[in-house]
Formats: sequence, structure tokens, C-alpha cells
Amino acid sequence: MFAKEIISDALKPLEYSDTGEHAMVLMHDYNVSQLPVVDEGKYVGLISLDEILSLRHLNDPLKKIHTSLTKPYVHESSHLFDVMKAGVEFNVKVIPVLSDTDDSYLGIISAEGCMRAFALLNSVRDEGSVLELEVPIKDFQLSEIARIVESNGATILAYYSNIIQENSLVEVTLKLNTNELSAIVAAFERYEYIVKGVHQEEEYTEDLKDRYDAFMRFMEV
Repeated sequence: MFAKEIISDALKPLEYSDTGEHAMVLMHDYNVSQLPVVDEGKYVGLISLDEILSLRHLNDPLKKIHTSLTKPYVHESSHLFDVMKAGVEFNVKVIPVLSDTDDSYLGIISAEGCMRAFALLNSVRDEGSVLELEVPIKDFQLSEIARIVESNGATILAYYSNIIQENSLVEVTLKLNTNELSAIVAAFERYEYIVKGVHQEEEYTEDLKDRYDAFMRFMEV
């Protein structure tokens, strides 16, 4: 999933000619504390509420703010993971998106938009089960994990890993397309993987979907 696919149509940028008062009203309406500023279609930077309050008069244009604005952005072809990385690195909840060809401003992606896209990308709503494994780093091979799953008639819908450096271990979480895990668990144990957790009950799946739906309703409030 790419940045251009998850641009929000609801969030509009500020113009350099906009007043501080207009910017504050827009931030209040959007319930954000930062918005991008553009000048004739070109991205200038991200402005915060604190920077707006630094204006001598709120009816002054944003161009009178005498600070260099931070400039986080991604290009339209950037992957969702790059969008999330930029948000973390710059500690912002909105990420501007620029054109691949001429760096013109295309739109903005919110933290909520990232969360929605990530949930869809990782099959949160799909039926299936979750399997948690642990394996020494020296023995970790994703191709082998996939082979074990697929040789037992299942498919990996999503995959996450976490390296525990102090123990030289890799924690692996798999979202599979089946609730029949007994043969898969037995196969992993034969290959000396530690099976840390199995979540296959229908109640678990329904609860996960209910929580996801509730979260999405919350995001729309």
C-alpha cells in the first residue's frame, strides 16, 4: 500500500498568505495541532499551534513567522511503512505527500489514516488464527517458516518479527488463514521451534473483529 492511496481528502493545507487566526480555526476544526503550509502549490513545511501563537498579531499572515518550519514528507510512491517511519522520526501525527515528479504538494496522511491502512494491510478483519513462535537468531529462516505453514495446507496472511538481542532470539507472530493449527503446531515443534502462543478459537476471532470495528467507529467520531 502506497502513500498516494491513503491521502486524506478531509484535511486541507494552509497557505502562506493565511492568517494565524484562520490557521487556528482550521486546526480546531480538524482536531490537529499541526498542518502543512504551501506556497503556490509548493510544500513549505509543517506548522504547529505553538508556532502560530508566536505571531505578534493573529491576523498576520503565516509568512511572518520567523522560524524555519520542520519539513517531514514522503513521496506518493512511498510505502505505508515509510509513512509510519517518517511520523515516528519527526514525532508528528500528519505527514504531507509530495509528487514523485516535481515535489508539488498532493495531500496529507493522518495518524488515523495510517492506522486504518495498516489494519487492512495486515488482515486484521480476515478470519484465521494467530501463532506465536520463538527461535534462535542463528536458526531463523523465514523461508523455512513459510514452507512449514504451506506444507500443512495453510497460508500466511501477515507476519511480524521482533529481535530480542539480549537473548539472541527472534519472536515471530503469524496470522494464518485457518483455525486448524494442530498439525502446524506439531510440525513447528518437530523442527524445534518454541510455540509460545496459539489463538484459534472462533470467539477470539470475533472479539478481534469487534475490537477493530469499535476502533474504526471511534476514529470517525
